[in-house]
Amino acid sequence: MNIVLCVLILVSVFVWGKVNLNPLQNFIKYPMLIIFPLIGLVGLLNLFRIKKFKKDGIGFLSSSLFLFGAFASTASALFPVLLPSTNAVNPSLTIFNASAETYGLTIGIYWWIIAFVLVIIYFVTQYKIFKGKMDDVPYGHH
Repeated sequence: MNIVLCVLILVSVFVWGKVNLNPLQNFIKYPMLIIFPLIGLVGLLNLFRIKKFKKDGIGFLSSSLFLFGAFASTASALFPVLLPSTNAVNPSLTIFNASAETYGLTIGIYWWIIAFVLVIIYFVTQYKIFKGKMDDVPYGHH
């Protein structure tokens, strides 16, 4: 399954290079952004070694690191142009011309904070419920 994930990552990087003519410009301009792909890579490499860890928390942390690194890398690479224009008639969709008004963003951040707390509670609860349940099952076999 991890091989399929790596192939899909390579395909998405290839397509990203075709859509964006200078895909690494933000990483070159702001070298500190390289931390996000590194976080994703660490998570991905740990997913290949998951059978050796024998702990369910390491797998959860590794997949979380991979997802965070992948999403943060994508956002860092795209900023500020989210969708480049392919013609001269319509402008590119940027983070600035696609954003809502201040009131909507303010309400949205309040609801995001509430949702984030609920998601954290959900994941902690799920982790506590299933903690140790898979210790006797050989990893990679269902």
